Amino acid sequence: MQTPICDKCLESKNLCISCQEKLKNNEITKKEIDVLRHIYKLSNKTRSLKHIKIVKVIDCGVLLIITGRGDVAKLVGKAGSIVKLIAKKFKKSIRILEEAPNFRDFIEELITPANVKGINTLYRDNEEIFRVRVPEIQRKHLIMSPENFSYVISDFYDKKAEIVFEI
Repeated sequence: MQTPICDKCLESKNLCISCQEKLKNNEITKKEIDVLRHIYKLSNKTRSLKHIKIVKVIDCGVLLIITGRGDVAKLVGKAGSIVKLIAKKFKKSIRILEEAPNFRDFIEELITPANVKGINTLYRDNEEIFRVRVPEIQRKHLIMSPENFSYVISDFYDKKAEIVFEI
């Protein structure tokens, strides 16, 4: 299993110096470590989890787990069995996304089932902001709030983004 923390840290309750440094520098979070350790424990019972890559775990109202290409089905499990165990443990809805080849694909996957009308780039005060345009009628289809969407983009891509709803 490939994760942002090393195998030793997945197995033990303590973090090595390298992983402690990642936690200190906000590259990983305590919640992310807890989720990764839980999935690691599940991998001892489920062989398919031993060969997955987890890129990032973000707590944004829902628990967003970003996996490597082709690993979503392995993490969901047969009839959703694995994802249900994770949801039960952390008492949150789970959303699993695949690492996208580019920024636009990631955004489209993140806001599915809503559709992206377009993405504009704004330049304000020497900063780049991505404005994601979504049809107003699809506002209720979003799985997370616009604020949480901005947080996810900021955390994963280190870019500023906002959702606007258009008629």
